[in-house]
Amino acid sequence: MEDLINALAGSQVTSQPNSTAAEHPRFVMYKAKSNTLDQETRRRKFLEAQKRKRFDYASHARQLALSKWDNGESEEENEDMDFEECIPKPPKSYRNQLMLSEWLVEVPGDLADQWYLKLCPVGKRCLIVASKGMTKAYTKSGYNIMSFPSNLPGGNKVISSKPLHVYCFLDCIYNEVEKTYYILDIMCWNSHPCFDSETEFRFYWMNTKIDECSGLQEIAKNNYFKFVPLPHYDCSKETLKRVLWSDLPFPSKLDGLLFYHKQSHYICGTTPLVGWLKAYMVPEMLSIEVPPALMAEKPSSYVSMQQHVPYAFEKHLKRKEEEEKIMYYEDD
Repeated sequence: MEDLINALAGSQVTSQPNSTAAEHPRFVMYKAKSNTLDQETRRRKFLEAQKRKRFDYASHARQLALSKWDNGESEEENEDMDFEECIPKPPKSYRNQLMLSEWLVEVPGDLADQWYLKLCPVGKRCLIVASKGMTKAYTKSGYNIMSFPSNLPGGNKVISSKPLHVYCFLDCIYNEVEKTYYILDIMCWNSHPCFDSETEFRFYWMNTKIDECSGLQEIAKNNYFKFVPLPHYDCSKETLKRVLWSDLPFPSKLDGLLFYHKQSHYICGTTPLVGWLKAYMVPEMLSIEVPPALMAEKPSSYVSMQQHVPYAFEKHLKRKEEEEKIMYYEDD
């Protein structure tokens, strides 16, 4: 028996060529020559998919505005399987309509040239729908938390110059103490959807339209809450350091940093084209020093980003493995 145990201890179940207990030999060879299949690869996939997508956002915007969901699907939409696999279509409800970030587990190589930064105040993320003479705020899960009049297009019955068929959708952070909706992004303005416009245009259009909208940034009888656009910045190291060491563009505390790819469309759901970091993670991830007040927000148990948000890194590694398998089959 002892001889048998020693013999088994020295054997390996993967020693036979092409054993099914081991990885496919071609797959092993592929992994050996592969350096990184990471967030960057997924970002490229999303950018390519949004170029090929065919989705009727004008119809989707009308359904959001009127709360009427058409269950029919056009043949044109069904043809684009690459879009379906990479970027899901918006749901037929108020649930999951917002573009959500991923943890920035890997810094983009083109961060300085192709990304924008927005500083986010502490608050509740909301979808704002102004239509039929009323403004409504929905949570990420689609729950209506409040209804009120505002000066947004379609958001107030009293403003006769804006017909009731006009509508507007905004991506906001609500701060209850300041009675303010801080605007992160714009999806539709004056019934003109811009889901499939790039970030550069959406940010420009958002700031232009908000400035043109009289009284929107002040609390008044017909505008119960302030709507204030959050500024965006380029992501050069010099600018990032200057912004983080300057006064915040809002009176509340800083919640974190959002990084937007300039060419990203507005995608309903989670996307690698928007990254998220806490301020105390910036020195570790971007090698940029931040003020002591921001570093003081770091939890006492914090060691590293990977230790602090292990699920994000686990998901990242799982995606890398799936991507490698897909790439291997495509090479065949």
